[in-house]
Amino acid sequence: SSQDRTGKETNLVIIRIGNDEGARIYSEAKIKRAKKLGVRSSVIDLPSATRDEILRNIQDLADDPSVTGIMIENPVPPPLDFGDLVDHIPFYKDVDGTSSMNQGRIVNRKEFLTPATPSAVVEIMSRYSELKKGIVTIINRSPVVGRPLSQMLLNRDYTISVCHSKTPDIVQYTRRSDAVIAAIGKANFFTDELLNPDCTFIDVGINYVNGKVVGDGDFARLSKWIKRITPVPGGVGPITATMIFSNLLKAFKYQEKLP
Repeated sequence: SSQDRTGKETNLVIIRIGNDEGARIYSEAKIKRAKKLGVRSSVIDLPSATRDEILRNIQDLADDPSVTGIMIENPVPPPLDFGDLVDHIPFYKDVDGTSSMNQGRIVNRKEFLTPATPSAVVEIMSRYSELKKGIVTIINRSPVVGRPLSQMLLNRDYTISVCHSKTPDIVQYTRRSDAVIAAIGKANFFTDELLNPDCTFIDVGINYVNGKVVGDGDFARLSKWIKRITPVPGGVGPITATMIFSNLLKAFKYQEKLP
C-alpha cells in the first residue's frame, strides 16, 4: 500500500459541490482508481454549500496533516467560481494542479503539481519523438487544458499554435499540423477534411451522443485516414486519472519535508 516507514499514508479528499452528474461520475472513477492503488480516499459532498462553508472545509483539510491531496470536482454551480475556490488549497496539496500557484510554476519552468489532463497529453506526446520537429496545434484555451498544456509543451521545446472558438478558419492551422490536440466539446467534429494524413490526433473531448461517450474526433473516419488517434473513451482519460495519483505521490514526498 501507499504507506511510508512512519506509518503515514497518502490520503486524497475530493470535494463535490452541487449535483452535477459529470462531477459525480468523475469523482467515483477516482475513488475506484484509489481503491485499486491502495490509496485512502473520500468524498465530501456539499450539495448546497455557500462559499464560506466550502472555504471552511478547505481550511480544515489544509490544516490536517493526514490529508495529502485536496481536489474540487469541476464544474461547481454558479455563482461559485472554481478558480477562486482552488486558490484556497495550499499549492502542495493541490493535486489537480489547477491553482494559480501551480499554473504559475509551469510558466516559470518550475513545474511541480501540473494539471492532470495536460500531463496526460504530454505523456502521450513524449512517446513519439518526431512530434518535437513538427507543428503542434492545440484547440482549446481553458485554464484546465489549453493554457497549461501550451506552456508545458513549450517547456519541452515543441512548436505550438493555440486555436479556440474565436479563431477564424481553424482548418488553416489543423491541415498543416503534425499533431492536433482537441478539446472543444463538439462530438465527432474533426473529420478527414480538417487533418492531413500524417497527423497524430489526441482527442481530449468528452461528449455524450445517445447515451454513448464520444470524442471531438470522428473516430471511425479518422482512424482510417490519419497516422494515429487516441480513442474516446479509453485514450487520454485513464492516463489523466493516473496523473492525479502521480501528483498525490509528489505532494506526499514534498509534505514529508515540511517542518
